Amino acid sequence: MLVGKRYAVLIAWASWFGAAAAHGADLGAYNAALESIRSSDLQQHVDVLADDIFEGREAGSRGGRAAGTYLRKQLYRLGLAGAGTDGGYFQPFAGGYRNLLGRLEGSDPDLKNEYIVVGAHYDHVGYGTSSNSRGTVGYIHNGADDNASGAAALLEMIEAFDRLGQAPKRSILFALWDGEEKGLLGSKHWIDHPTVPLRRVPIVVNVDMVGRLRKHRLEIGGSRTTWGLRRLLSGQTEGTDLRLDFTWKMRSNSDHWPFYRHEKPVLLLHTGLHENYHRPSDDSHTVNADGMRQITQFLFGAVVALADADRLPGFRQAAFGESPATKHQLESPTGPSPRRLGVSWDDEVPSKRGVLLTHVVADSAAKQGGLRTGDRIISFADRPIRDGDDLRAAVLTTGGKVEAVVWRAGKKEPKKLTITLPGE
Repeated sequence: MLVGKRYAVLIAWASWFGAAAAHGADLGAYNAALESIRSSDLQQHVDVLADDIFEGREAGSRGGRAAGTYLRKQLYRLGLAGAGTDGGYFQPFAGGYRNLLGRLEGSDPDLKNEYIVVGAHYDHVGYGTSSNSRGTVGYIHNGADDNASGAAALLEMIEAFDRLGQAPKRSILFALWDGEEKGLLGSKHWIDHPTVPLRRVPIVVNVDMVGRLRKHRLEIGGSRTTWGLRRLLSGQTEGTDLRLDFTWKMRSNSDHWPFYRHEKPVLLLHTGLHENYHRPSDDSHTVNADGMRQITQFLFGAVVALADADRLPGFRQAAFGESPATKHQLESPTGPSPRRLGVSWDDEVPSKRGVLLTHVVADSAAKQGGLRTGDRIISFADRPIRDGDDLRAAVLTTGGKVEAVVWRAGKKEPKKLTITLPGE
């Protein structure tokens, strides 16, 4: 089965980080958990969260608080332990805003004290204002893609973990952030008032707008913030049509950003902006539920691999100085390397000793040093030359002025020539 292949990739990746095995659950349990993530369930959650009854889920509004109450009931139904204030699900903060936090405790006695944070904001812009709407203000902006889709993905993933049976090694903190649309307020508040030790958070995964998968493209941000993420994530596409676009651009436009600024490795999953973004037309019928299923299954596998790895690398400080321009510079093809010697020979020509030159390029180092067609090189840079491989190795590992010893037709003694090799 294709999901079986993905499980094998998960094990291989965990082993690359030093794990003896990946997840304690057997293949059957993993496949059952993965297949429990269904398009119809994702669509149902989006339908509810993007209904007019929640009036656009503006943070602090009656609709936003009602949406939070719905989500609290879902976390309770799925059996997550509360990880908010005083052990409940809510973490209230100024303005009547409320983060929702649930904890899945890890199974490893030591690693369960580390927390993979997986989050998505659940608020939107309400009726829209001139500062946050791209459409007609005063109408309900339901935010089906932004970000009912991300909240739905988290709920389905939590249910998949419930089907998995044995929890992964590390604990997982599921966070539904409030106040994102007002300036990332929920994630910023949690960092200032963490409900688990911030120093024990090795990586944060942010799911924001994953409801519009088009041409199978899923944008991944943050892969440069630690080591090995491209390998992990690419392995999770086995058996899917997903095409991962690893962007090097880090934007301050979602809840991964405060963690990134605190030097935490982060990942952002996103399917891109569209014509309904921050408009009243971002309704539930516009989401791609099957695409959401693929993304949520992909996310589930990635989080299992992260939670089960024996160790996770730290933050890459170099990420702060990288950008799409850096990527372009590093990935642009270089020009052709300069010709170092400028000779040809025929390996098929019988030779008792040395390499018989069949051509010397004009204006090359060989030509300027006095080599001629028909010369037989028997020594180069103080190395005996028996065949073409010897000559290639001598040229590639030598620089500057070198001595070549050649036999030349009509001469009784070998001739010594000084060749100046360009480059390194």
